[in-house]
Amino acid sequence: MKTIIVDDEQWALDQLQSEIKDAEDIEICGCFNDTEEALSYAQTHKVDFALLDVRMPGMNGLELGVLLRKAHPDIIIVYVSSYPEYFSEAYRNVRADYYMLKPYRSVDVQDVLERARLLSKRQRKRVQIRTFGRFDIFIDEQVVQFRNAKAKELLALCVDHKGGNVQMEEAIDKLWEGSPMSENVKTRYRKAVAYLNALFVEHRMPGIFVSGYGNCHIEREKVACDYYEFLDSSEKPQFFGEYMHEYSWAEETAAWLEMLMQENRYN
Repeated sequence: MKTIIVDDEQWALDQLQSEIKDAEDIEICGCFNDTEEALSYAQTHKVDFALLDVRMPGMNGLELGVLLRKAHPDIIIVYVSSYPEYFSEAYRNVRADYYMLKPYRSVDVQDVLERARLLSKRQRKRVQIRTFGRFDIFIDEQVVQFRNAKAKELLALCVDHKGGNVQMEEAIDKLWEGSPMSENVKTRYRKAVAYLNALFVEHRMPGIFVSGYGNCHIEREKVACDYYEFLDSSEKPQFFGEYMHEYSWAEETAAWLEMLMQENRYN
């Protein structure tokens, strides 16, 4: 992975470079004290992986991360910072992949590098799903724009079920909360299902979303998803407190994820 490191403090830059310079699959292409110089380099060179400080003079690391993501949508961004209060902003606004606190240990760096390798492999899947923060789906690295908002929410509910079936009754109860089980609302559910089927057929991926008589689900193994990565991780993962925050029914899962994080902190 072609890698850049950005930190305004030279000692911090040297330390991180020393930690990763001999790592397998990592090619350090540039080390920068200045965010503008880092951005200029990234706009004219391929960059797969960026390790960024947060608080830097001029353009800070969060602003840089947004611009790096525009230049390279599939870039892996990890923040290395002494300030945990930026966790949520980094994840929500930059879609950061990880956040490592200073001071760190060599084992922490190795964990970050292994996560980066796993993320690089994950990105080879055509469908990528983001649930931490706002729910979005990307196909071939392009965000999908939904003309049917309930179809998007139904897909989010399927993702929340981790590959298990979502029954029509549950979908109607959550997506059309307070509406009686009428033929009208059933028709709206069926239209959402039809929309999703057509969406994945259009992208030549008919096996991603599967619908049956009165139920539907997503094929978990065929997508890359931050939620699933969190659940499958053998290490102590990070959760920044926000999970599909636009959907009220997702609050229960968000609370469960926060509980897992608390348990991890004390284990």
